[in-house]
Amino acid sequence: MLVGQLKWTFVAFFAISALGTVGYKLIEGWGWLDSAWMVMITLTTIGFGEVHPLSAIGKVFTIGLVTVGLGLVTVTFTQVTSYLVEGRLLEELRARRRTRIMQNLRDHVIVVGSGRLGREVIAELMARNTPVVAIENRPDSTNAEITQGDLNPTLMLFGDGSDDDILEQACVRDARAIAVATGSDASNVFITLTARQMNPRLHIVTRVADERTVVKAIRAGADAVINPYGLSGVRMAQGVLHPTAAQLLDQAIGRDHAEFQIGDVLIGDVPDYNGPLGDLNIPQRHGIQLLALRGADGELLTSLGRNTLLSPGDVAVVVGRPSNVKAFALAAQGLPSAET
Repeated sequence: MLVGQLKWTFVAFFAISALGTVGYKLIEGWGWLDSAWMVMITLTTIGFGEVHPLSAIGKVFTIGLVTVGLGLVTVTFTQVTSYLVEGRLLEELRARRRTRIMQNLRDHVIVVGSGRLGREVIAELMARNTPVVAIENRPDSTNAEITQGDLNPTLMLFGDGSDDDILEQACVRDARAIAVATGSDASNVFITLTARQMNPRLHIVTRVADERTVVKAIRAGADAVINPYGLSGVRMAQGVLHPTAAQLLDQAIGRDHAEFQIGDVLIGDVPDYNGPLGDLNIPQRHGIQLLALRGADGELLTSLGRNTLLSPGDVAVVVGRPSNVKAFALAAQGLPSAET
């Protein structure tokens, strides 16, 4: 900080001011106010003239005071100018804002790697109003930058995503999930291992380009492994074989279509949302459809009937308008809706 850099300059200035005041008091016999005023107009070179005629010793004392005072003023002015011209003021303001954001950062998503895939992940998360911390290994950048969104901040950190200190800065222990999307399979596996050790509860999605690396990523702690080339191939094949279904799926998961979406909803201990699906009437109450259900034991059910039980800890995969999906998610957790 600028104040920290000028701390000793300020101390020296006040010390000289006090010494000068005492000096005029003893040498010239002036009162304290006149002595302090003389010191002030001398050190600041205002040029109002002498308070009282000076003796020979007083003139010599004033020469020394002016010399030291001008030196301090020059040093102070140089430091302030350098601070502003070199952009350190802007960097300090960014650092303060970054600190404020990190103090309140909870339930966010970390994205490691901001290449083409990483940028798409970040854009999708921000379109869903999800707080994001991006980590980019860029050796020529040493400072973090902040891009302030309308609804949520994105924090960009420059460094090695497998470094414990960088992950600590990204508040990995308070994060909801991490997407590891660098261009190196080896780096992605190592980052996955590091993140899993730092936060055992973290949901980790890891990118791999080589199918032989999938097992290694899972062993390192990945909950899901994504091969972008494999997914692209599947999507193209579906576009050829089932173009209408593929288009519908794109609209459900893409950020460019707001008609409806597919989402996960955690079921809480709420009586109105626990029990047989046939008795709960969720589609009629919320205007959504349940596609699948993952039980607390991890089993995924895709064939749902009236007697399928919805229990606390289950995760329902639903499709519907974003507003309806959000309303259902809040109600299933026993939370008040955004409208109340």
